[in-house]
Amino acid sequence: MPEPVMGTQEDVILSRVLAFIIDHVLSIVAAVVLGIGLAAVLGRAGVWLGIILGFTGYFIVLEGLFGQTLGKRLLGIVVVKRSGEPISMGSSLARNLLRVIDGILSYAVGLVVMLVSDDRQRIGDHVADTVVVRAR
Repeated sequence: MPEPVMGTQEDVILSRVLAFIIDHVLSIVAAVVLGIGLAAVLGRAGVWLGIILGFTGYFIVLEGLFGQTLGKRLLGIVVVKRSGEPISMGSSLARNLLRVIDGILSYAVGLVVMLVSDDRQRIGDHVADTVVVRAR
């Protein structure tokens, strides 16, 4: 996991938005590939299961294991606990399952909450006690 530069939450807003766009495209690709693969085994139910697992799993697994998705890595940012400790898989799960709420109105809810929050946290970050900062 990359070393976080704590206190840089204000500096990464644009990087977060760009990483989000990159990661959204990659998670859709992961969902389609997984959906096709599981459809071969489980039929129509496999398509939906693959889409759900691919889309959410991309964020949960990569952030839980490495603190970064591919988009965040490309843009030099990392998710950590507010204390500066690495994010846990449980925190990643909580943070990313709340994308359902953050994603309302094409992620306008998450963006507005992030912009008015002192530590630039979206709803998922508040619940998981995480922040997104620059990586060394």
